Amino acid sequence: MFGCSDLFTNFCDRLQQTKASLQRPYSNQILTPAEMFEFRHEHLKGITFTYIKDEEIIQHHNNKLLDQFENSVAITGTRSFHCFVPVSDSNLKCFITSQATEYEIHSTTKAVQITLHTRDSIA
Repeated sequence: MFGCSDLFTNFCDRLQQTKASLQRPYSNQILTPAEMFEFRHEHLKGITFTYIKDEEIIQHHNNKLLDQFENSVAITGTRSFHCFVPVSDSNLKCFITSQATEYEIHSTTKAVQITLHTRDSIA
């Protein structure tokens, strides 16, 4: 592999052992990320690994999209616009054509109504 000084001999030996243990017979191959995680967890004790299942990632993205869809509103006249440019998290510049210089700004989030009465205070 490569030469190691006495200081790194133990580390190099561990790398060579890990490489050798990854060379598995045909009938005992590591075929999935979960199997690779289990192997690393068992054989590489000095390193912390984290395994996140596909379902967890999909669920996280679905929840995030659901939140965005619940708080968004339809932009009226969408068919008359061709180009949309984000201005902020909640506003879009809407152009009739991609070459147009005039635009309308539309909000993409629902408005929240706040009613204040006299003698109310906001902290």
